[in-house]
Amino acid sequence: METMYFVLGMLSIIGVIAIATIVWGIVKISKLLKVIKQQEEWIINNERQIHDTLYRLREDLDRRMDIMDRYGCDRVTDLQRELDSRFNTIEREQEKIEEELHRRIGHENEDMMIEINSQITDAVTQSTSYTDKRIDKLIDTYFMVSEAKKQK
Repeated sequence: METMYFVLGMLSIIGVIAIATIVWGIVKISKLLKVIKQQEEWIINNERQIHDTLYRLREDLDRRMDIMDRYGCDRVTDLQRELDSRFNTIEREQEKIEEELHRRIGHENEDMMIEINSQITDAVTQSTSYTDKRIDKLIDTYFMVSEAKKQK
């Protein structure tokens, strides 16, 4: 009987150790499950935060792109207006210069025509005067010859 009590005692100790080991394992597993659950929640929260952050960044990027697009379009429009204004100014200046050149050429041609006309008038006057002198001299010579013939 003593052996039986001894065996029952040992079995009781082994049973208590087994139960303690099972309880200890269950507690460990429970703690690990809590840690795993916390890790899963942390991962889910991080995924949500990353998704929200990416969404906000995408919205911010889209907003900035829209602003840059509007600014770029406005800048291009302003540059086109400025270039058009400068080209119009250059065209007006070119037209003024052309008008001035035409006016000068017209005045120079007018002045040249007046000068040429004056030279022609002077030349005609001189040639008429010369012709008149020659005719007068010829008439005088004729009369001198006629008188000389009469006197002979």
